[in-house]
Amino acid sequence: MAKLSLNYDPIKANGINYLDNAINYLNSVISYLQQNSVPGDFYRYNTFINTLSDLKTQRDKLVKFKNWLVGSNNDYDNLLSKLEVHASTLPVGRINRRTSVVR
Repeated sequence: MAKLSLNYDPIKANGINYLDNAINYLNSVISYLQQNSVPGDFYRYNTFINTLSDLKTQRDKLVKFKNWLVGSNNDYDNLLSKLEVHASTLPVGRINRRTSVVR
């Protein structure tokens, strides 16, 4: 029987922390940019607004990815637990060794 082994510890220890850091940095940048008062007649006003909007979009994508990563790991762990419970209910027996070959 094949078994899939997924070691989530490196992802949890490093990946989730890095995603959290990136999300926090984006939150800081967005907060800083929103505190600025940019006049409407500034020649790069539209670029500024579009950049701010894009930063929010990228932050939301990172949050969704992190949630998917954590959720998929929880789903995987739950599935493994259910399979182990079902496997423990299977009958256990011995198969006798053959003494002759059938041709």
